[in-house]
Amino acid sequence: MRVIALQGSPRRDGHTALLLESFLSPLRATHAVKRVDVCYQHILPCRSCYACQNNSACVTDDDMAHIYPNLAFDDVVVVASPIYFYGVTAQLKAVIDRCQHFWTNPNQRETSRVGVLLLTAGAPDSTGIGVSTTTAAVRIFMACIGAPLTYVFAATHTDVVPARQQSEVLEAAAAAAQQLADAAKVL
Repeated sequence: MRVIALQGSPRRDGHTALLLESFLSPLRATHAVKRVDVCYQHILPCRSCYACQNNSACVTDDDMAHIYPNLAFDDVVVVASPIYFYGVTAQLKAVIDRCQHFWTNPNQRETSRVGVLLLTAGAPDSTGIGVSTTTAAVRIFMACIGAPLTYVFAATHTDVVPARQQSEVLEAAAAAAQQLADAAKVL
């Protein structure tokens, strides 16, 4: 099984990274895992040039060229992000926007894959609107790339209760990953 994990936080070792590593850890021993810290990649925003409609691919020359094959064919696609104003980070949103060619060329990606969303938020999100709004947007992206959103885990109120102290969320994410690992063929 191949896994691509897009880590959207500018903090490589913050709350989001901790939740992501809790999920990835059970998979690393027997499966191919690629973690991409998108904030440290050279990824330009979509220019709306429509070249992908004619060329079946994005023509912008940047680090997305190394991510597209994973987004198209890996068995599990993980999106991990802190919630910024009821959405993913701007850097991760740029990656999502650059996937327009999957929308215009749906036959260029596998289907029946697994989508995973891992969210963190400094605020308590007592109404759940931050998680639900962000999840709704990511659900559309995951459907577009052929990896329907299957799992969502969120550690909120991290300004007061750090993610490392939210063992229920960390353990649930690890258990879901272990379930995927056990069900998959070993590479």
